[in-house]
Amino acid sequence: MSKPRPRLLPALLLALAPVPALAADQPPYSEKVVVTATATPEDESEVGCASTVITRQRIEEAGVSNVLDALRLVPGLDAVRAGADGAVASVFLRGSGSAQALVLVDGARLNSPYFGGYDFSALSTANVERIEVVRGPFSSLYGSDAVGGVIQIFTRPPGTGPGLVASLEAGNAGAAGGRVFATLGGRDLGVAISTGGSRVDGERPNADWLARNGSVRVGFRPTEQLSATVEAEVVSAEGGVPGPVGAETPRARGRLREQRISLPGTWAHDDGRETSWLVATTHSEPTFRDPDMGFSDEADARTFQLRASETWRSQRGTLVAFASWEGWEVSSATSYGPALDQDRTRIWAGGVEDSLKLGRGWSATGGLRYDRHNTFGGEWSPRATVAHLSDDSRWKVRGSFGRAFRAPSIGELYYPYSSNPALRPERSSSVEAGVERYLARGGRIEASAFWSEYRDLILYDFAASRNENAGRARARGIELAARMLVTSWVSIDAGYTLLYAESRSEGENAPLPRRPRHRSYLAAMARPRKNLLATLRATFVGPRPDVDPLTYEPSRDPSYLRLDAFVRQDFGRLAPFVRVDNLADRKYEEADGYPAPGRRFAFGLDVRI
Repeated sequence: MSKPRPRLLPALLLALAPVPALAADQPPYSEKVVVTATATPEDESEVGCASTVITRQRIEEAGVSNVLDALRLVPGLDAVRAGADGAVASVFLRGSGSAQALVLVDGARLNSPYFGGYDFSALSTANVERIEVVRGPFSSLYGSDAVGGVIQIFTRPPGTGPGLVASLEAGNAGAAGGRVFATLGGRDLGVAISTGGSRVDGERPNADWLARNGSVRVGFRPTEQLSATVEAEVVSAEGGVPGPVGAETPRARGRLREQRISLPGTWAHDDGRETSWLVATTHSEPTFRDPDMGFSDEADARTFQLRASETWRSQRGTLVAFASWEGWEVSSATSYGPALDQDRTRIWAGGVEDSLKLGRGWSATGGLRYDRHNTFGGEWSPRATVAHLSDDSRWKVRGSFGRAFRAPSIGELYYPYSSNPALRPERSSSVEAGVERYLARGGRIEASAFWSEYRDLILYDFAASRNENAGRARARGIELAARMLVTSWVSIDAGYTLLYAESRSEGENAPLPRRPRHRSYLAAMARPRKNLLATLRATFVGPRPDVDPLTYEPSRDPSYLRLDAFVRQDFGRLAPFVRVDNLADRKYEEADGYPAPGRRFAFGLDVRI
């Protein structure tokens, strides 16, 4: 029996990637305030980069049950799921690689230390309060992986009193799910508890999926100046791995168990300074087994994170100095024997960011960070932005420049068959310019143009049988987005991205796989009556290059248009709803060889106490 190709192992493991649920102190939950773009909360009108905020209200209006579908309403972001429920789900920000988008939950890093990237397949919106997406290089703040941008998820905090929200739903393809979010306590001591699960039989053989999760978040405020949070979560998931069409794996199974603990806190000093800290750890154990191939792979991946910052505020701006340490450890074994044995990498960093109000509507931000990695040494990451808001606060122009890097993962450094301990980090340089128009009735229209150059990309060298820093690429494009009220009871959320993403390795000029040149979305939300909500979402993805999963030769995925609908009637404490995904029952593939689900409908009931 032939052995599976080593380069396929990361994909198999990513199918069971961890589900995030770390929490921190409650951020300002407003669509007009951005937390991720700078080291401190900032009014969106003064931020000099492209940003998108998806609030809890927008999530409920769209009726999306998973984070991946919520991210489809972000310009410059391509979401790709290799098949149906539980399949590997990746994002590409502005043409960058899936491992070059940093994913955070309340400041805690989620990217895999094994082979990089993050899999969104099992990430539900049940415990999500808001999602922020900032596009462009952000290594000056966050270090490794923040090349194409940062996706930060904020979890739902305890309320000001007792409350409970429950939801049950069922649909075709054997789908069923339920979740409960409860909160009690008050301002000084609050507790939020979340639990839930979902299952689906799927439409292909061996495509069933079952996920369960539970979390507890406790917030303390012993004094007006001091606040701290403790959160713990356990996630487990298991399901079939059906494989691509033509190379089905009818008995392959995957399983995951993950545990998280996070302890953030803030101390506001009497002189206006503020000290913040974060201690977080994640332990994930993905497993894959295929008895027909005689192959198995199981891993033990651990991430440790420490971060502290000091903030000084004045009328002219905000100065932040910070230091961090991150450590990763991975052990893995296959049916052929041990692959990694507590292999470790670590990185410590320090940096500073200064946000200034220059007067007459001008604001600027400058940041510089130094990271020291235990294998490749040091890396400097600068970033600068400038923004100008018109006198009537209706127009904003902005521009930015930055450099970013992605450190090689433990798998790229030490995994048998492909490792190279001498790897250097992947690097990028990016510039951006944009203009935004704020509308009188609320909402805004924005346009951004960007240009990014990537070098030292990590590619597998077949001649040398190992990874090498041999890749170069370029991504440039235009993003358009609008969110506005059309009438008193109809609003729209629309976007379009024109992207040119090309490989520049060894003089070639080939388009990068799974990056469409044209992508657009439109969500229309109507409230014909006070308690009735109807939403129709359309997502168009143009043709894009890909790789045939059977021959590994270049292929091309055709364009597709997907329609989704959601209707909910609110009767006070009870709110029945209907959700239909892929309303037109279109046959399409986001990844070549992996059919997307057909029409899916679900009937459900939300209960609020």
